Amino acid sequence: MTRTRDRDAVSIALDALRQMIVTGDIPPGSELSQVGLAEAIGVSTTPLREALRRLEAEGLVESRRNRRHRVPPFDPAELDAVYCHRVLLESLAISLSVPGMTDDDLEALRADLAAMRAAGDDHSAWDAAHASFHLGLVSRCTPPLREQIAGFMARSARYRRMSVLGDDPAGRSSGDKEHEAILAACAAADARAAALLLARHLARSALTLMAHLAPDTDPVSVRSALQMVMDGAS
Repeated sequence: MTRTRDRDAVSIALDALRQMIVTGDIPPGSELSQVGLAEAIGVSTTPLREALRRLEAEGLVESRRNRRHRVPPFDPAELDAVYCHRVLLESLAISLSVPGMTDDDLEALRADLAAMRAAGDDHSAWDAAHASFHLGLVSRCTPPLREQIAGFMARSARYRRMSVLGDDPAGRSSGDKEHEAILAACAAADARAAALLLARHLARSALTLMAHLAPDTDPVSVRSALQMVMDGAS
C-alpha cells in the first residue's frame, strides 16, 4: 500500500510540475524550492524529488551543483534542437504507425481534431486535444520511441506557450489545415505522405516560434532535419 501511495504521489507531483512549467506558471529561469512546491502540490519532498529527477530527464528542469533546481531559461539553440528531434523522430514514428492504424485509431484522431476546433479560447482544452492528436499519430510505433517523442512534445509545448498563448488566428487556421491533411494521409494508409506532411507541419511550427522568440536566430537544425525527411521521401 505504501509503495502504491508513493507512486501516486510521484505521478501527482510530476503532472502538476510539468503543467506549471509548460503553461508558464513557473517562468523560465525560475529556481525551484522543493519544500515550497511540495506544500503547494500537497505531497512530501520525497516524491517531489523523484518528479524533479524525471523532469530533468525530459529537459524541463535542470540541476546545478550546490544550488536549487531551476526551469531552464529560454535558449534558441535548445528550441532548434527540440524541434529537430521532433521532425526526425515523429516522421519516422508516423511512417511506422500508419500501416498498423485501425478504424478506432483513425476515429480517435478525428475526435481530437474536432475537440481542437471546438476548444475556441479554452487553451487548456486545445492543448490537451493537440497533444492527444500528435501522440495518436505515432500510437503504433514502439513504446520507447513513443516515450521519447512525448518528452520532446512537452519541451516544445513550453516554447509554444512562451511565444503567443493559443497562437494567432492565422497560425491556428494553418495548423488546422495541416492536421486535417496529415489525418487524410493516415486514413489513405499513405505512410510516406503522412511523414512528409508531419515533418513540414512541425518545421513550420518551429520557424513560427523562432520568429516570435528569437527572430535573429536561424533554426539550422530544423531546416536540415526537414531537408533530410524530404530527401528521403523523394
